[in-house]
Amino acid sequence: MEEDSELLFAYSRRGDVESLSALVRRHAVWMQAFLRALLPTAADAEDAFQETWVRVVKSAGKYRGGKVKPYLAVIARSVAIDRLRQMGRLVSLDAEDGEGASAAERLPDESPSPDERFESKATAEDVREAVRALPEGPRQVLLMRIEGELSFKEIASELGVPLGTALTWMRVATLKLKKMLGD
Repeated sequence: MEEDSELLFAYSRRGDVESLSALVRRHAVWMQAFLRALLPTAADAEDAFQETWVRVVKSAGKYRGGKVKPYLAVIARSVAIDRLRQMGRLVSLDAEDGEGASAAERLPDESPSPDERFESKATAEDVREAVRALPEGPRQVLLMRIEGELSFKEIASELGVPLGTALTWMRVATLKLKKMLGD
């Protein structure tokens, strides 16, 4: 079985479509789950999945080696962010209003009351909604770690943050998910 980097080089240098198809098959499951967690609907995630591979094809000649999965995760993340911006759904949580309150402080508390909580385990949709409700940094670290299977060092590098920040964001994500899901 060829390595991912060999497949990407075979496509970029020789136009080997079979190599590209093999890459898509190998990375489809995690990438679709990653995009589904970042975007509001399955249709948005499917469109972003297609756009990710279009960008991979267009930029294949720029690939210089290294692990392919982080390379693909960065492209997928970029596509998702672009789509959220187009939808008007990407808002900086640090942006302040005229009174100095940040967007994070102005967000309504939409958590269910204790009466409304189910005593059963959270469903997959509950988990997806909770992940989407996380602040951007912690959500991205969580998804890159779980769906992208990246190391914290790789995540920190890709996000351009210190390793400690990536680790803190992962801790924030897990604590908030536990609180939101009632576990």
